[in-house]
Amino acid sequence: MDQTDIGLKSVVKALIDTVAPAIDPSDHLAKEQLKLAASYVEFVRQRLLLLHSRERYDLEHYLGLSRQFLDFGLPEDSAAVGALRSAVAVCQPLAADPAVPTTRVRADTLELAHAVSGIIQAAHGEWESPDLARRIDCAVLEATEDKLEMELLWFQPIGFDPSPRKDKTLGDFLF
Repeated sequence: MDQTDIGLKSVVKALIDTVAPAIDPSDHLAKEQLKLAASYVEFVRQRLLLLHSRERYDLEHYLGLSRQFLDFGLPEDSAAVGALRSAVAVCQPLAADPAVPTTRVRADTLELAHAVSGIIQAAHGEWESPDLARRIDCAVLEATEDKLEMELLWFQPIGFDPSPRKDKTLGDFLF
């Protein structure tokens, strides 16, 4: 049985109960840094079991954008389109298999994200089609709205969002 959760709880408790009192009370920077470190370990503990789902969410996000782009009738002689098609070919089987290791999903998703970026750059550079560039931009903006909502929920325990959403949860995005 995995004891990672208990181990991380113990680390946080040790930092707060043992290390914090040992810090010189006049060393405000050390106290602040310790508090940040303990908070981040607690954040990781809360999100650890969701990491695989989050990586798969990112994979689906970029696959969705890729499919849209490919449906737009991109110039087939473009290196950017070739790179996108190759990345999609690698990533589609990953999306169909939830047992693929998280590290592999992450690495191949990064390659796909890079290929998506190449399409956006080509649309605004080498291709001379304002209509195609507009369609690509609109697809990116639409897809980014959901991605940003998920990111806000992901980082909610850290407390950056002063008015967190109450109508959606991470489960709405990751499961």
